Amino acid sequence: MDEKKWAEILKRLEKLPTLPQISQRVLTAIEKDASAQELEKIIQEDQSLAAKILKIANSPLYSGGKTTKTLRMAIVRLGFGEVRNIVLATALNYLLKPTATFKKFDLVRLWIHAVGVARAGFLLAAAENYEDPDTLYTAGLLHDIGRLILTVFFSDFFLKVLAIQEAKDCSFREAEEEVGLSHTEVGALVAKYWKFPDELIRVIKTHHQPLVNGEINREAFFIFKADIVARAAGFVPEMDFSKLPKWPKGLPLQKEQLSKVVLALKKEKEDLLAAWQGVIAS
Repeated sequence: MDEKKWAEILKRLEKLPTLPQISQRVLTAIEKDASAQELEKIIQEDQSLAAKILKIANSPLYSGGKTTKTLRMAIVRLGFGEVRNIVLATALNYLLKPTATFKKFDLVRLWIHAVGVARAGFLLAAAENYEDPDTLYTAGLLHDIGRLILTVFFSDFFLKVLAIQEAKDCSFREAEEEVGLSHTEVGALVAKYWKFPDELIRVIKTHHQPLVNGEINREAFFIFKADIVARAAGFVPEMDFSKLPKWPKGLPLQKEQLSKVVLALKKEKEDLLAAWQGVIAS
């Protein structure tokens, strides 16, 4: 990317908002291993957020048929990792609302894709005994944050990408390459601004290319696979485009495992979307 375009990107991102105070406090508390009681005290200051957490905790996907009426028990049931994800998604959905309407683009559809990738990453982690599935859930949820940024701060570029995608029937990423502005690079910049963990920044930047100089970034590879699994299960972000990405040479392919996770995600789809509806559609 040339220096002029890079300078323009940085200038536009000067208007990037900070995360809401409640969100920042919750995230900081989780990082410092706060108790459920301490988290409850912070979250109670935002009744809308508290209601979302309670609703998700009582959804069929998480409740096991048992209702909880207290925020503290909802936090315990979901786990701190999932509470972090709900807080982040709520904050970003509030902050990053496109001011324009784009043909062939649906913000809710993009969030549905993000939730699908997050859950797929979690299921893949369980299948491969990965030690930190919650981190992969978060990475999946935020992997396409750059697309949201493009709709808000780079609408002119975004329109060009959509036009190319429609004209050539290609993927969003392939259209981006022609325009010369990547949602992965922009997303990584924003993640760095919001002081997300370094590993999360790397995943956002490399989830389409987890193989670099012959070495595989393990977390990025998980999200690369999760993206394909989510699309195959029906969590497709682009309207009228459902082709799966090509599998790059050099990356190990376990078709049977991926197929099993696709089936598992399809079975969960209705309950997963019902659980997250209040967050992604708000």
